[in-house]
Amino acid sequence: MIDGFELALEFNVVSYTLIALLVGILVLPVVLAKDPDIHPYALYRQSTVAPVRNPKESAIHRSLHTPLGYPLVSGLGLPSAQKYSTRSGDIRDIWKLAIEKGNGKLLSVKGSTIEEHDINDLTKEIHSLGLYLSQIGAKRVAVHLPNDTENLVATFACAFYNIPLVILPFEPQPKDAPKISELLQRASPDVLIAQGGQLPLEEFKGTGLKQVILVVEKASQHLGWGGPMGEIKCVQYDEVVAKAAVPIDDLKLDLDAPAVIIFGPKIAGKIDMVEFSHRNIIAGVASQSVVLPKAEKYSPEDVFLPVDTLSDLYTRIHTYVALSSGSLVALNPIGGKHANVELACKAVKPTIICVSPEALLAIQRKTRGTMMEMWHNLIHWFQLRTLKDQGRIPQGTFFTRLNDYERPQVGGNLRLVFVAEGGGDVASQALNSMDLSDLRVFFKSKVVYGLKHHRVAGPVAQCNVYDYRVQYPLRLPNRSKQIERFCAHFGPVTPGLEIKLKDAQGYTADGPEGPKGEVIVSGLPVAGAREAALGFVGKWEPEGVLSYA
Repeated sequence: MIDGFELALEFNVVSYTLIALLVGILVLPVVLAKDPDIHPYALYRQSTVAPVRNPKESAIHRSLHTPLGYPLVSGLGLPSAQKYSTRSGDIRDIWKLAIEKGNGKLLSVKGSTIEEHDINDLTKEIHSLGLYLSQIGAKRVAVHLPNDTENLVATFACAFYNIPLVILPFEPQPKDAPKISELLQRASPDVLIAQGGQLPLEEFKGTGLKQVILVVEKASQHLGWGGPMGEIKCVQYDEVVAKAAVPIDDLKLDLDAPAVIIFGPKIAGKIDMVEFSHRNIIAGVASQSVVLPKAEKYSPEDVFLPVDTLSDLYTRIHTYVALSSGSLVALNPIGGKHANVELACKAVKPTIICVSPEALLAIQRKTRGTMMEMWHNLIHWFQLRTLKDQGRIPQGTFFTRLNDYERPQVGGNLRLVFVAEGGGDVASQALNSMDLSDLRVFFKSKVVYGLKHHRVAGPVAQCNVYDYRVQYPLRLPNRSKQIERFCAHFGPVTPGLEIKLKDAQGYTADGPEGPKGEVIVSGLPVAGAREAALGFVGKWEPEGVLSYA
C-alpha cells in the first residue's frame, strides 16, 4: 500500500520481451566472452634492451627468449657422444630428424594429383645422387628446379657428401636481371641439375659446367635426354638415382665452409652472391623453431606447404623447420613469388604455408572485390572488431556463413601463414597492418609478418604470432614515387640475432621520435662475418619492435 493505493505489477508480452533484451545485452556478452589469444600487456614489451649503448648507435635489442647475458640460439640441441652435452647439428641432421619424427613420406602435388614419396626411397636417392656427384669430382653443384622432391634430394645429397649447393632463381626474372648463364659463370659450379627443356643448354657453353643432370617427366624419359653437348655431358636424373649406393653417414664436414650459396635481389644495380655455412643455416632453423609459442610450433600433425619458391632462403628455412619437426611437407611445382595461393593449396589442404607478400596482396584484393553487398562489409567490420578489440581470430557464426562473401579456398585447416618483407629490396611488396588484419579474417588463421634479408638465414625480425594490432601505416623510404606504399612493423628480433641501429642518412639514435638508423644485425644466422649492415633505415617502436623509419 502506498498512500492508500495498491501497487499492482502486471507483466505482458512487451514486458517479458524488454527483460529478455536487457538480459541479452548485459548478461550474454559476459557469459559468452572468450579470453584473447594473448594478454594485451604482453605486447607492450617485446624485446630485451641493453642498458647502455655506444655513441651514434642505438642500444642492442634482443629477443625475450635470449636476454642479455644469455647465449644466442645457435643450434638444434641434439644429443652428442659426450654425456650432459649437446651439439648444434648440420644440414644432414634436418633430414635425419625428418626420418625420426615424421610420418615416413613427402607429398608432391601436381594439379589435383597427389603423389606420395616414401622417405626411405628418397633417402636412397639422396645417397645415389650424392655418391655419383662425388665420383665425378663435383666441387660445386647448382640447382635450377621447382618446388618438388628432386629439389630436396639434390639439397641433402650435397649436404651429406660435403658439396656446396648453389641455388639459382627459378621463376621469371625482370628484364634487367642477369641470365642464368651469367650467374653460373659467377658461381662456377661443375654440375647443374635442371628440368629438361626448361633452359636453353646452348647458353651454358663457356660457363665452366662439366655436366648437366636433367630432371625429366616420366612420360618423356624414354626419349633419351642424355649425351654429350660439346664439352658438357648430359645425363638423366632418373638414371642417376636408380643406381644403388652404400650410404656414407660419417663423413666429416667443415661446418664453417660454404654449404649453401644464393643470389640476392638487385640492389643499387648489384646482385650479391652470399655463402652460408652449415652453422649459419642451422642457426636460422633453430631460431625460427624457438621463436614460436609452444602451442603454435610445427608438429608432426601439421601439413606444411611452401607456396613461395624454394630458391628463396626464407622459404627454404621454413621448409627445413617443418622437416626437422616431423611435419608432413607437401611440394607444389607451381610455387613462386606470384603463385596462386588457392590453386597451390587446393588439393593438399595445408595447416601451415609460407608465402610471398605479392601473392597475399593479390588474394586480399581479390577477396575484397567479392564483398559486393552491404551485409558483406558489415560482417567483415564485426570480424575486424573481434580481431582488434577482443584479440582473437574470428571463426564466424551460422549467420555469417549463411551470408558470407567469397573467401579464399585453402582447405579449411590452415592455422599459420608466414610472410616476410624483403629488407632493402625495392621490388618487394610490403604489407600494412590493415592488410594483415584483412588476411587474418579471410583465412581465419594467424598471419605472421616478418623481415627477411638475403644475408641472413631465416627471418631477421618476426611479429608475435598473436599480435593483431592495427597501427598507423608507415610510408616506406626510397620507394617508387608513383605508388605510395606502406608497411606494418616487423616485430622483435629473432632469438638467434641481435640488432642495433647506427646513425645514417640524417637519422640518429637519440631522436625525439625514438632510435632510428641503419639496421645492423649480428649473430650466427648472418653469413660471413656474422655482422652485417642491411642497407636500409629502421626505427625502434616503444614496445621494442622494428619498423621502417
